Amino acid sequence: MGADRWFGVGRSLAADPATAGTQACRDALGGRRAGLLIVFASLTHATREMAEAVHAEAGGDVLMIGCSTSGEFTADGGGAGVVVNALGGYDVSVRAVPRDVDDLYEAGIRAASCLDDVDAENRVVLLLGDGRSSDQQEMVRGAYTVAGALVPLVGGCAGDNVTQTGTFHFFSDGTTVQLLPNAVLGAALGSPAPFGIGIAHGWRKTGEPMVVSRSESGTIFELDGEPALDVYLRRTGADPALADDPAAFLNFATIRPLGLARRTGEDIRVIFQADPATRSISGLADTPEGAMVWFMEADPEGIVDAASTAAVEATSGLPSEALGLLVFDCCVRSIALGPDGTDLAASRLHDAIKPIPYGGFYSNGEIVRKPQAKGMHHLTVVALALG
Repeated sequence: MGADRWFGVGRSLAADPATAGTQACRDALGGRRAGLLIVFASLTHATREMAEAVHAEAGGDVLMIGCSTSGEFTADGGGAGVVVNALGGYDVSVRAVPRDVDDLYEAGIRAASCLDDVDAENRVVLLLGDGRSSDQQEMVRGAYTVAGALVPLVGGCAGDNVTQTGTFHFFSDGTTVQLLPNAVLGAALGSPAPFGIGIAHGWRKTGEPMVVSRSESGTIFELDGEPALDVYLRRTGADPALADDPAAFLNFATIRPLGLARRTGEDIRVIFQADPATRSISGLADTPEGAMVWFMEADPEGIVDAASTAAVEATSGLPSEALGLLVFDCCVRSIALGPDGTDLAASRLHDAIKPIPYGGFYSNGEIVRKPQAKGMHHLTVVALALG
């Protein structure tokens, strides 16, 4: 672990994926030699040629993780292209778990095993999960068995531009470059300085609480002893015919989430699917039987400020100014915010932490596992500050 830690970020909107990767990596490096590259690329740029170009620009022997997105951004803005985050001076180890590992719990264990190679005063495990997996919480549970209560987990799940077609991950252990569909990646970071983590969502409870009376993983079969779909349609005022149109139900339900009660607030559970035959509703993360849930509504200012709130929380606890941030912002938030709100949220994030550099992407699930947060989140913003 070097004495001089640094963080750099580069962004390119070049139409050719390899060109964009080269340009973004060159800007992130600024002539320095990186210990780790973290690459975020839009679906149009999530190619092997892009990943190989990024890796080659950094010298061809650097550790690298990354994933496809539903959009990526830096302090210079967003758009369809490539963002490269480069780190130097940290103790780093990486792992990749390919899609043929069906057990997400085991995938989490294997991804977080990178922690075994890092011995430092302060450690964190960065996870890039599969945004298409059916129960993302299992990945976090598996990783937690390795990290324990003292090492936080943070990250996001790969995106596919909200097409529901599949995600891609980019990986190198310092030798060859791999393009992995629907994988799980882990990177352990070690530093003598602390890391900061922030989380915010800007949603609030509405109406009376409900008990999850029957569920399995991310599928809720009953709420308060009634078929969950019937309760959901009634309480949201939806047309019952909506349940028979998967696309229409998805658009309706993504911005009408449930909140899962936690000691420090509510974890958001996005509902994305209805099954008219079983009268059930489904999300991407576990909603356990016996849990208390509420319907959630957006606090307009709260959801606009969520990114800046998470970033300020992440940076405010550090003993000195952060070197940089990684930001994981739920891709569904843009539906709730609309174009103007999304632009305003980006502007407030920039103003809240300037001149600290940052890179981020719109994710299909956000990850924080620490004493105050229990794992998978949705419609949420997570920030990791590097000290």
